[in-house]
Amino acid sequence: MSTAEKRQEYRLSREETVYIELASASSSDASPAEILICNSIDISANGLQVAIDQPLEKGLILNIAIQPKHSDEPITLVAEVRWMYQVEHEGQWMTGLALLESDQAKLQQWKILISKQLKKTFNDPLWSR
Repeated sequence: MSTAEKRQEYRLSREETVYIELASASSSDASPAEILICNSIDISANGLQVAIDQPLEKGLILNIAIQPKHSDEPITLVAEVRWMYQVEHEGQWMTGLALLESDQAKLQQWKILISKQLKKTFNDPLWSR
């Protein structure tokens, strides 16, 4: 079954800034957190696809923050790496992240944002043509 066939909800093509925490900050040796900054390719209520410049381990659980373009505050969530493949000759990895239930308020905030974006998309006169 292809990745597209496994999708259970509509995806929006949106380029949002995504911050992926690869390693937490350490108070013992004052090491800063290791953050990977990337962009989403598409987003949905339960996941997103991002383009990154390094491979990640499938099944890895990560803290992420998504900065929607029309919001002052990023939305912090927890995600699991579900799949990835390398884009030849571009040095990028397309990566599928599934959002996990951890902080209900933030996940609910994300789902409301997606719902609003879907309403705008389907109410667009160009969509009905």
